Amino acid sequence: MLKLYQFAFSHFCEKACWALDYKQQPFDTVNLLPGLHVLWSRHLASGTSLPILSDGEYIVQDSTAIIDYLEQRWPQPALTPSDPHLAAQAREWEHWLGEAIGVPLRLWFYRHVLPQRRYAMAFLLRAAPGGQGLVFQALFGLIRQAMYYKMHITSRSAAAALPQLERALDKLETALQGRDYLVGDSFSRADLTAAALLWPLLPWEGDEAAMQARLPEVVWQWRQGFVQRPLYGWLQRMYRQHRPASCIQP
Repeated sequence: MLKLYQFAFSHFCEKACWALDYKQQPFDTVNLLPGLHVLWSRHLASGTSLPILSDGEYIVQDSTAIIDYLEQRWPQPALTPSDPHLAAQAREWEHWLGEAIGVPLRLWFYRHVLPQRRYAMAFLLRAAPGGQGLVFQALFGLIRQAMYYKMHITSRSAAAALPQLERALDKLETALQGRDYLVGDSFSRADLTAAALLWPLLPWEGDEAAMQARLPEVVWQWRQGFVQRPLYGWLQRMYRQHRPASCIQP
């Protein structure tokens, strides 16, 4: 049985989860908490980052590598275009989206959420095993500092991340004008990546009020601006049309 080790509130983990669901492969999820996850990741793989996919003796780390592995093992339904030129474009988009949207969105979000314990716990502890949750709460001060260090979160980096993110959203929105998909005429790993990395901006459990209650005001107000973009309609459509299931609920 395939096993996906993940953070239960991670857009990069959602990317891997979506790919597994798209391939219609049964798998188990193991939800871990930041900081404590190294007890598993160091045993499984060479690095400490999640997601990690375990397939018997094969261990695959990183969401892009997981998609590559799934494409090789289960070619259909395909996420990579068969045309080499389009395949290269899809991979270029995938890499750019991770760097230009995935990383700055995460950095800016955590910069505003981590300082306030109640907001941090509201999403970090979702789907957490009971024992891990108790340890995490006891060690949260230390884990928070480790997260700042690991993700290079400072006031300066967060201030730079938001305009970088907004420029990237502008570019993505422009690329999608008059198109349903980023590459060619069908859903690909490029679209999956874009939608998964923006997934935290969808209403949690379909409830706008619950989402607002769990977010700092500055994050909520920025998100309210995002939902006015045409890109938000595209994001909703990708989930409605192409997300077969979800092992992660925001």
